[in-house]
Amino acid sequence: MRIRTKITLWVMALMTAVVAAVTTNALYLERGRVVAESQARFDALLEGVLRIARESLAARDELMLLGYLKVLLADYPEIETIVVSRAGHSSILGQATSELILRRFSVTAPSVATFKPVEAGVPATAAAPAPAAGKTDTLGIEVGFSKAALQRQIRQAQTALIRRVGGVAAVGLALGMLGSWWLGFVLARPVGELAAASRRLGDGQLDATVAVRGRDEFAELARQFNAMAAKLRDSIRFKEDLMSTLTHELNNPLSGLKGFLSFLHDAGPEQRAEAVRTMEQAVQQMEVSLRSALDLFRTGAQPKLKHERFDLRSIVEEVIRLFEPSALSRKQELSFASAGPALVEADRELMRRIVINLVSNGLKYTPAGGRVDVRLERAADGTTHLAVADTGPGVAPEDREKIFTKFYRAPGPGGRAQRIPGSGLGLAIAKQAVDLHGGRIWVESVVGKRSVFHVSLPRSGGTHVVHAK
Repeated sequence: MRIRTKITLWVMALMTAVVAAVTTNALYLERGRVVAESQARFDALLEGVLRIARESLAARDELMLLGYLKVLLADYPEIETIVVSRAGHSSILGQATSELILRRFSVTAPSVATFKPVEAGVPATAAAPAPAAGKTDTLGIEVGFSKAALQRQIRQAQTALIRRVGGVAAVGLALGMLGSWWLGFVLARPVGELAAASRRLGDGQLDATVAVRGRDEFAELARQFNAMAAKLRDSIRFKEDLMSTLTHELNNPLSGLKGFLSFLHDAGPEQRAEAVRTMEQAVQQMEVSLRSALDLFRTGAQPKLKHERFDLRSIVEEVIRLFEPSALSRKQELSFASAGPALVEADRELMRRIVINLVSNGLKYTPAGGRVDVRLERAADGTTHLAVADTGPGVAPEDREKIFTKFYRAPGPGGRAQRIPGSGLGLAIAKQAVDLHGGRIWVESVVGKRSVFHVSLPRSGGTHVVHAK
């Protein structure tokens, strides 16, 4: 069942219950009102009978009382019988045909009469009052009101009330149905739009969004859905960019390896040795690319560092040898300078990753004929300082923090994307490794001329650095 239908049914059921409760209470109050009015009318009639009875006793004219009582019987159908008793005899007017509500009183000149109710159903003749002994000027009067007539008046009043309430209820339920339909539409529309957008997103339509209306919980849900869809789009695009970049970076070394394999068949010993070294370097470059891809899914975690004591300069020299063939092929100059060996206690693999990514990044953005200079030195404050300078296009001030985030590629001149292969992961991975060692990484740059990437490793704390003498 659709939520709009459920809301309509719930509202209609609630309104029906309210109308039923109001009607029941109104009928109960109406019954009480009719009974009270009947009692007041009975009392008014008896007051008239009492007044005529006194006048009759004073004038010693019983016919005056009986004539008045006959008029009452004719004018008020709810009075079925009246019994008058005086001096040992009774006069019965009317005839009891149903259950009665009896009212009795006696009048003795010049006494004040009081009305005395009697249980219903007592026969009028058996209930006739007896005059007081020794008092011959006493009238006993009994008036029998029809209980059926009273019930009929109550039913008529309740029937009229039911008609009025029923008419109002019908109008109210009609308006309630329209209101509940409108309410169901208002409440169900954002849910329906969210469900439709979810289906489109599940079918691969990554541009699926939900309109945000107002500031209620539905609007917040729509905002959260749009944010989730945006993150999903970004994640899918990131993965697509990564796969396309890895394909590009791996295909080039693979094509070179295929060429070397064909060359090995006819090459001499020295040529084969040189080809094997070149192939090893290509495989190492492929391994670095694959590690960068795997590290994409590890940058959110905190890997356990494997501290060991080693010479940081030896790692830098290994990286320089690794990238020398690539630099020579592009006629780039790659140099390394150090005041001496530097012994550090750190994670060897993470240190290698820092140097590889910084040198690779420098060569990648340096045009043919440019140069990349690597320096390793001890700073005045006792920290170890690594600097990689290149003669590339530089980094704009607004991009100098962003380039250390995953997948970010700094735009080229004019804001256009630079056609330089890469995944946008190298600097992010280098920063993560530096942060894990409690160090600091930053860039100084002159747009259009050069960039210098700096890494400062602390003397104590994350990494304990000891320089050899």
